Parts: sequence; C-alpha cells; structure tokens
Amino acid sequence: MSQELKTKILDVLKSYPVGSVATIKDGKPWVRYMAMQYKDDLTLYSATFASSRKIDQIEKNNNVHVTFGCDPKDWEKPYVQVVGKAEVLTDLETKKWCWHDILAQFFKGPEDPGFVVLKVTPTQIEYMTPDKFGPEVLKL
Repeated sequence: MSQELKTKILDVLKSYPVGSVATIKDGKPWVRYMAMQYKDDLTLYSATFASSRKIDQIEKNNNVHVTFGCDPKDWEKPYVQVVGKAEVLTDLETKKWCWHDILAQFFKGPEDPGFVVLKVTPTQIEYMTPDKFGPEVLKL
C-alpha cells in the first residue's frame, strides 16, 4: 500500500466527516448522507438504527460505495470514492467506540439494541483531484 496515497486519503476523511453512502435497493443504487468515523486502516464506521432501510438493503447485498469530499466553495479540493463491503456490528465494544453524545437523542446509550454500527471494509479507494484526468487507486 502506498503510504503517500493512504495519507492523502486520510486527509480527505479528516476534512469531510460526512459521506454519501450508496447501497443497492431492488437492483438500483440508493444514496444517503452519513456521519462516518474511520480507523487508520481506512475501515469506515457509522452509527445507525437497527431497523433502518439501509440495514435491510445491506443484509440483501453488502456492496456499498461511499464518497467523501465536496466543497462547492473550492472545487480544487480532492475527493475520495470508497468501494467496499458492509456489515452490521452489534458488539458493545464497537458501539462504545462509535458512541457520541449527539446520539442520545435517538438511543438510550451504547447498550440500546436499536443502535448498531455499520462497518465498511474498503476493497478499493480512489483519490481524485480536479487537475488530473484519472484517479489514484488504492486496492486493498
């Protein structure tokens, strides 16, 4: 793995904590914005409702696509496209790691069974800048 490319990808993830997450519904893409966290290995995590439509979609087809980075005030900034496999995590350790106080308006706490974590394990990440005609690709 190119450390330079990984660093550039992490910089985008740090700058844009909300990504556009696409799942598959009835054979067609379905996109929504989600606040995402990440680890240094580029794995993505997001808190969500166990009963959400996206969870049902992922259980039927776990292929997802997440896009980070759009600044309409500065089109010169890079963006990242993540292709990966999603899974739903319910273990307390992960739920505690993903917990933020803002979630208290929706859930009773990390132990709440309605609170789950969506984990996206990337298989490929594309880093794109407007000055190039193609992406730098990181295959994982």
